[in-house]
Amino acid sequence: MRLHGAAWLPATMMVASALLGTLEAVFLREIGTRASQAQILLFRSGAQLLLVAASAAFLLRSTALVLHTSRLGTHLWRGGLASVSWWCYFMSFKSLPLALATTISFSGQLFVILLVGPVLRERVTVPQLLATLVGFAGVLVAAGVWDPSTLDWRVTYGFASAFMGAVMVLITRSLSFTERTETIMFYMALVVFLTAIPQSLLDWPPLDAALLGWLSLMGLSGTLAAWLMVEAYRRAAPSALAPYVYTRLVFAAVLGTWLFGDVIAGTTVAGALLIVGSNLALFWWVAHRAPAAR
Repeated sequence: MRLHGAAWLPATMMVASALLGTLEAVFLREIGTRASQAQILLFRSGAQLLLVAASAAFLLRSTALVLHTSRLGTHLWRGGLASVSWWCYFMSFKSLPLALATTISFSGQLFVILLVGPVLRERVTVPQLLATLVGFAGVLVAAGVWDPSTLDWRVTYGFASAFMGAVMVLITRSLSFTERTETIMFYMALVVFLTAIPQSLLDWPPLDAALLGWLSLMGLSGTLAAWLMVEAYRRAAPSALAPYVYTRLVFAAVLGTWLFGDVIAGTTVAGALLIVGSNLALFWWVAHRAPAAR
């Protein structure tokens, strides 16, 4: 499946999103335990609220367009999921090697395939099911679940985040038919921000200038990564952008090794190859089958 319009633009957006998403994880590692999870959630969601507000002011010329919705309950439900999913996501990237945490995060795409049938009543083809099974095998290999003696229980953060993220993807798909991208991003960030406030009252370590800088960089990079990904998918089909999504694995491996001395396990490499290979094979099959079916 080809990229529509200027082919370089959505591809560049997706690669930039992958790099910024990896930098968000790098900043999280730098922050470590010096900031609480509540503070991290506040800065990340606050940055997203600021970006949406800036977009409303300069691009949409109206905040009313962002705030207007007839599906407030769905937004609140999605925001609640995001609050827990983000918490687990940040714990995963703070405590695991970047390459491993990134590999596990890709299981979210596999959960989407498993959930789309029973939730949205969409038909799942045999190739999709096979690719999903191979992909999950890759995730299990990367996590090392077959050996309880060496299993790092912190991988459960990544799996929990990926599963809830998959549910959020399905909700987002439903919302996208009636809601603006800015509206979806605004209400999700608002709920995360509000739920983080009571947490912060219970756990607020002092923040020095350096820590404030890391938190600000984390919030900005993560928000821009999400924004660029949304914009890339608006300009090109997911199958055309699939190869660029997985550049994040390369960025995570390089930056994790260079900055933190992460040792990339052979199981992580093998699992990543299974995940990426199964998904790219599926996208290739869909792209080459579609013209023949017409």
